[in-house]
This record gives sequence, C-alpha cells and structure tokens, in this order.
Amino acid sequence: MLSLSYLFEAEKIFWNEIYKKDSAHWIDKTISNLTKYTCKKYGPFKNVLEVGCAAGVDTFYLAQYTSNQVIGIDIVLKAIELAKKNLAEQPEEIQKKVILEIGNVENLKYNNNYFDFVYSLSVLHSTDINKSFKEIRRVLTNDGKTVIYSYINEEEHKRIYSEKDFIDVSSKYFKILNSSTKEVSSDAGGDKHTAFILELQAK
Repeated sequence: MLSLSYLFEAEKIFWNEIYKKDSAHWIDKTISNLTKYTCKKYGPFKNVLEVGCAAGVDTFYLAQYTSNQVIGIDIVLKAIELAKKNLAEQPEEIQKKVILEIGNVENLKYNNNYFDFVYSLSVLHSTDINKSFKEIRRVLTNDGKTVIYSYINEEEHKRIYSEKDFIDVSSKYFKILNSSTKEVSSDAGGDKHTAFILELQAK
C-alpha cells in the first residue's frame, strides 16, 4: 500500500508537471462563478483560508469581502510565486489582507478556530479527505462555514471518491447546508469532469 506521504509528494510532482506543460490550469484570470456566488451568499468574512489558491485570482476576489485576512495556500511553489507576482499588481488594500504560502490541507499549520470561512476549488479529490475535512474543521470557528468544490469518480489523481464518500466523511464534522453535482464539459485545461459542490457549516 502506498503511504500518504508518498501520495502527497506524488501530487506535488503531478501539479508541477501540469504547470510546466499546461499553463491554462494556473494563469487563467477568470474569477470562478462559484467564488462570486459564495461571497454573495456567505460574505462578508473576517478571516478566510483558501485551499488551492493557484495564481490567486479567486483569493483576491475573496479579499474584497474579507475584513481582516485571507490566506491562500497551494502545494506547488510555482503557483505561489505566480500568485505573489499577481498580488503585487492588486490595490494596496487587497495586498495588506492577503498572505500566500505553501500549505497542505491534510496538515494545516494554523491555530484552532481561527478562520470563519474556508474555500476550496478542485483540490480535495486529490487528498486524503478524512484528514482534509478534519483539518478544515479544526481551523474553523464553531459557527464557521466552508464551500468545497471537488471532482468525483476521478481517476487522474489515483484516488476515486464518490459523492457518498464526500457526504459520509464531511458529515462527521459538518452540517450539510447544500450539495449539488455539476457536469463540467471542459475545465481551464480542457478536461471533462463531474464536480460535486458542498456547502457546509461546522458542527
């Protein structure tokens, strides 16, 4: 059986290769419609963690709805370097709110109950979701919320999670406010996926 540490290192290698060969995955500067929906429905926020910030486009949008701090993390150094470059082009008020750094959702370095909101696009399906949901709950405040967009029945990352898997694991730590499934005919890299969106509140 492959160790989780091995899988995490393999994931970093996978995305480093993606970023080298397929720039659409990380230089697309289109703000996600889900990000806009999320900010309108759940904002304003005080402290936000974005898991999988990539080039920072959605991070900067989240910052517009955040009063104190947005921390964007990614497992790939190249993504963080690009996000920091993009941050330097943002208004000063956004720059003051945003921190961008390498991070692993399975082992977050942040204090318990710090964030009132956690947001993640296209990340958790390539992690150990038992660890990831547990860590997200740990860093959330007791009334905190999270919106998670993941792929289901996905073979590309050597993990295949179903909708039921996500519901069963997230339900250990969260109340499910809403869930939906969406067929994505073509993502930023031109790939087809089935997306599963969870809107959750800490138990």
